[in-house]
Amino acid sequence: MIDILVFFIGAALLLYVLLGGSDYGAGILELLPAGKLRGAQKHLVNEAMGPVWEANHMWLILVVVILFMGFPNIFTTLMVALHFPMLALLTGIVVRGAAFTFRHYDAVQEDARTQRIYTWLFGLSSLWTAFWLGIIVASLNRGTIDLEARDPWTAYVAPWVGVYPLAVAGFVICIFLFLACVYLTGETDAPELRSRFSRHAAIANGLVILSGGLVFATSLREKRSLPAEFMHNPKLIAVMVLATLLFVALWWFINRKRTLLTRVVASGQVTLILAGWYLLYAPNALVTVQGPLSFYREAAPDATLRQLVIALLVGSVFIFPSLFFLFRVFKSKRRIEPDEV
Repeated sequence: MIDILVFFIGAALLLYVLLGGSDYGAGILELLPAGKLRGAQKHLVNEAMGPVWEANHMWLILVVVILFMGFPNIFTTLMVALHFPMLALLTGIVVRGAAFTFRHYDAVQEDARTQRIYTWLFGLSSLWTAFWLGIIVASLNRGTIDLEARDPWTAYVAPWVGVYPLAVAGFVICIFLFLACVYLTGETDAPELRSRFSRHAAIANGLVILSGGLVFATSLREKRSLPAEFMHNPKLIAVMVLATLLFVALWWFINRKRTLLTRVVASGQVTLILAGWYLLYAPNALVTVQGPLSFYREAAPDATLRQLVIALLVGSVFIFPSLFFLFRVFKSKRRIEPDEV
């Protein structure tokens, strides 16, 4: 049963990154200069995200619920030690959602000043939320969470402060921006917009490589060095080699404007990154000063796990077909045509 729950956590995190992460990336993209294409880009983001962005948060909620019910000690440790990053993350999610909703459904769309405020709030909160997601991810397995800490700094700040978490945060931001550019390329037939998104996808792709290298470099100052971990694990090396080959394929598809293949390869790259993270730390959910917290040692009683697994399996029968229908209905709408730019 524990394996089933870990699978659901991994699947939910992957879907949240692939779907919700691209939404964050779309907000970050709107912070970049767009010139005369700003209006068309804004309209495209609204049309692409409007019907589905709320559904994408379901995956994060699912992870929280599984941890809360199935692994209460892991959930408690995570929420207490990383209280400040969690609060910052939730604040960003709320502000971002409110700004996007008001911008998209504002009755006075012609009020340019109000629209600019909504757009900037949407973009900045997207960047803010992606940043704190990276900080939280980096803090999970640093071994700096002290379960016996008494002073506030050691208990609530030290676990997530450092150069390495900053590097991971930058890495996450680049991944989200990269996904958004790749996905948006396939949402329009307007040549100027497609060219803009393709160009930014290529740049973001390069930034993912550079920021990933920075993550490896800054990890040398951590208790667990990523280069050393990779060199002692053939599976991790295989994942890295495959991801590198996909980078080459991605550039080839971007240059030849193969939209569907570009999306598939981009999703595959992100999947490999998360797979590498899993292989690096599994079966541990957290690493503390006192030792790792494993899913297998920190699980709830069997009766609770059984009911949780049943609920997830039954829910999947309804959730996945509903989501497929949602995307099928709204993603089959007409795309922005060249004369609308």
